[in-house]
Amino acid sequence: MTNALNTEGMSLQIVHRRRWGAWLLGAATLIVVSTMILAAVRAQIMDLEVFYRYLFDGQIMRGAFNAVVLGTLALIISAIIGLMLALMRVSGNPILASVSAVYVYFFRGTPMLIQLLFWFNAFPIMFPDLYISIPFTDVVLIDQRMTTVITPFIAALAGLSLAEGAYMSEIIRGGIMAVDDGQRSAARALGMTHNQVLRKIVIPQAGRIIIPASGNQYIMLLKSTSLASAIGYLELLRITTDIYSANFRVVELLAVSAFWYLLMTAFATALQTTLEKLFPQR
Repeated sequence: MTNALNTEGMSLQIVHRRRWGAWLLGAATLIVVSTMILAAVRAQIMDLEVFYRYLFDGQIMRGAFNAVVLGTLALIISAIIGLMLALMRVSGNPILASVSAVYVYFFRGTPMLIQLLFWFNAFPIMFPDLYISIPFTDVVLIDQRMTTVITPFIAALAGLSLAEGAYMSEIIRGGIMAVDDGQRSAARALGMTHNQVLRKIVIPQAGRIIIPASGNQYIMLLKSTSLASAIGYLELLRITTDIYSANFRVVELLAVSAFWYLLMTAFATALQTTLEKLFPQR
C-alpha cells in the first residue's frame, strides 16, 4: 500500500519495507519439516493404526492426567516457596538473605532427577519412622514407616516443588525489584508499614510482571514430570514405556506421548495468555 504526500511541491511515496528475512526463515523451516516428514514416511517408522489405537487409550490418558496433577501441584507449592525465599532475599536481613541464596544455589545446581531419587530412596533410610504425638500425653497422631509415607507421588512432588521453588524465587525476586522504588517511598510517606507496602503496592504489581516467566516454568514442570518415571510414578512417560516394552511399538508410543505433552503445553500456553490479558502489565 502506497500513499502520495506533497511536500513543498514534491511528490513522495511511502513504500513499506518488505520483511524478506521472515519469509526466508519460514520457507527454510517448511523445507526442513517437510523433509523430515517425507523421510519418516519413506522409512515407514510408524504405523498410524497403532498410533491412533493408543492415542486415547485409558492408560495413556490416565498418565497424562497424573502428569497434569503433579505439575500443577508442584507449581502451586513452588510458587509459595519461591515467594518466601524472594521476600527473605530482599528483606535486608543478612541471615535470611544468606539462607535464601544458599537454597537457590543448591537446588538450582543439582539435577532434578538426583533430587527425585534422593527423596524416594535416601530420605526413608535417613528417617525410617514418622512418629508424631501430642506433647506430654500418650496420644499418638501418626506412627508409620517412612517407606509407606514416601510414595512415588510424594517423592516426585517434593523433588519437583523444592527444585522449582529455587527458580520461582528468582523470578519473583526479579518482579519485586522491577517495581519502581518511588512507589515504595510514596507509600511510606503516606504512613504505610513495610508489610502494607509489600501486600498492597509491590506484590500486586510484581505478580503481573512474573506471569510470562511463571507460565514458562509451568510448561517446563509439565515436561519435567517425565522424570518421575525413574522412581515408578505412573505418569505419561512411565506408562508409555511399560506399553512399548511389551509390544515393541516404540516409535508409535513415543509419538502418542509427544502428542499429549504438546497438548499439555498448549493448555499451559492458553492459560498464560488468558492471565496476561486479565492482568496486563501497567
